[in-house]
Amino acid sequence: MTRGRLLATGAATTAMLAARPAGAVLSRPQRDVLRRYLDAFVARRYDAAFALLSDDERRYFQNAANLASVYAADRFRLVSYRIIESKVAPPLGAVAVVLERIEFFDAARQSPASATAKVVYGIVPGKNGLRVKDPGHPWRVIAPSSLGGTLNGVAVTIRKIAFYTGRIELVATFQNRADRVVTLLPYGRSVLQDDAGKIYQPIESRLSSLTDKTLYTGLRLPSSAQYTGAIAFFTPDRFRPKTLTLTIGPALFDGADEPFAIDVATFAVPAS
Repeated sequence: MTRGRLLATGAATTAMLAARPAGAVLSRPQRDVLRRYLDAFVARRYDAAFALLSDDERRYFQNAANLASVYAADRFRLVSYRIIESKVAPPLGAVAVVLERIEFFDAARQSPASATAKVVYGIVPGKNGLRVKDPGHPWRVIAPSSLGGTLNGVAVTIRKIAFYTGRIELVATFQNRADRVVTLLPYGRSVLQDDAGKIYQPIESRLSSLTDKTLYTGLRLPSSAQYTGAIAFFTPDRFRPKTLTLTIGPALFDGADEPFAIDVATFAVPAS
């Protein structure tokens, strides 16, 4: 699920929250533009939402189709919302905290889910009036219908591919269909390769938003067990590959002498 909505994270959001606020309420024009933005999500009018984004975020997403892809991948729906707090955080403008009731598809459980989340938005001046700052999202997301690889009964299924500026994140389910315990260390020899043959390594950091701790320390899966997590890779700023191939390794069965790697089928990336 999109981190920006469920957890209100991302560098720009953190900056808005970290700025020393002065107590204030939204002006009528500020409240109006935020409501119009949120109402567009309730109606799933992503073209209308895109038009109300801040100037820099419209440049980031480039078009309404890219914005829509972020929410379509999660089967996201904003059911209802309530503005519960507002602050002034110079020089960012007004900041609003919104309590949202949302529905989405849980990739880990492979089933519909719902949640209530507090989400932070900024209201800033734009070339054509007040606009909404809604940071922390990928600029494009792809949810493959069928993409994965299996070797020796260990399967990797790619659920989502999210493009950010300077990095790409893959959400994957790791499943042990064999009759022995297997340990996976995806930060060992895993690589992402593009159509030009360029190799990218996983991002290893202490930030949970960039490095999945469970996958980093080693995923131990008994027979019939599975785990869904994310692996991020540093890439060029505006990454537009034609194909991507992921190799996950090493994996080692208990009692085995040699580890093995799992090649995930090459995936053609549609043009945005």
